[in-house]
Amino acid sequence: MRHDAPNHFSHKLCLKLDNLPAKTSDRIALNILYPGILFGALLALLGIYEFFNIPALSGKGVFDGFMSEEEAKKVTTLINPTFFDAVLTVLGLWIVTKLIMSYVRYKKIRFDGKVFDITYRPAMGEKVSFCEKLENYKGVRFRVEFFQFGILNKNRYIIELLHKTPEKTIPLYISTSDKDVRKIWEYYAKALKMPAVMTTAAGEIYRSIEDLDKPLRQMVAEGLIKDEFDPKKTRPKTIACAYKKDKIVVKGRKIVWDAFNWLFIICGGALLTATLFNYERIVSASSQKSAFVLMSALALFVIAAVFVLFRKDKLVIKKDKVVHVHKFMLFSRKNDELKKDDIEEINVTLNPVTGRYCVSVISDDKNIIFGKKLPIDDLRWVKQFLIHQIVANS
Repeated sequence: MRHDAPNHFSHKLCLKLDNLPAKTSDRIALNILYPGILFGALLALLGIYEFFNIPALSGKGVFDGFMSEEEAKKVTTLINPTFFDAVLTVLGLWIVTKLIMSYVRYKKIRFDGKVFDITYRPAMGEKVSFCEKLENYKGVRFRVEFFQFGILNKNRYIIELLHKTPEKTIPLYISTSDKDVRKIWEYYAKALKMPAVMTTAAGEIYRSIEDLDKPLRQMVAEGLIKDEFDPKKTRPKTIACAYKKDKIVVKGRKIVWDAFNWLFIICGGALLTATLFNYERIVSASSQKSAFVLMSALALFVIAAVFVLFRKDKLVIKKDKVVHVHKFMLFSRKNDELKKDDIEEINVTLNPVTGRYCVSVISDDKNIIFGKKLPIDDLRWVKQFLIHQIVANS
């Protein structure tokens, strides 16, 4: 099944409809732009500095005495220093260029109550403008996108006015926080007098404004949502369930590796290695304390990236609530929880950016995301299991 979704740029956007005409701008936030540019610039400068200076391991350094000069030469031949410096420089310049181009592009949105006026400026090329009547739109869609923020996978919550032509779909609200997101979704549906839309594994689901605020248990009782769980059906091999006295724990059996986390571990490890090999230069240019702080920060960065790489999510179903837990190698941390009476929607939803599905558990003010990398059929089983557990214990 094909799902078309537009590429919105902002991580914080709100088109306020209380006072018309309403205006907003869809553009990457500076608090995301600046750290990325700084990181890319540091990578490029490190590569350039290493390229025009003596190779690492020359002279005395932090590893002095650990190996003979002949052994040190053998180590340096494992990776060609010039190639390594070139990779760092190109990677850093690519990051800086991409971020600058992402800031150049934007969408300006104006709404007078009947017609939307959109101006789009791409990173390269001329501006494009168009007008579209409100009556030509299909509904107010809510969806969740996953994006990489440093070493972390974060969610971007998007409420948009859906059009049959993806390029004409308009962002109404974007945030990295799930606080009150369903209330905000309801607000836009009511303000624009449009049905609410959610893109799921079964296609687009439309809900009337009246049904948006009903709890899941009531929706099942009224036949709007079905309890389709079959206890005789074999549980997916990727899912583990632990039945305990006062709770049920649902989790994925295996860790699915994330390429982005590996990239950060490799880059962080490379920077830490370069810092260690150039210990004396850093000390002479600044101080021993500065060198120690830099190495400590890079070491903590790599350790944090490793912990994130091995993180697993689990859902703990208790008598009156569902708890979302992040399980790391050495500890677990509660991420969020929802009262069963407050849950209004459980569905398998799509992230159009990655093409992956997940289970979304939604209430008025919170949203739990589970199983981002699990197969779609296994997620359907989790969805049906959760609905059954909530309804059966009502």
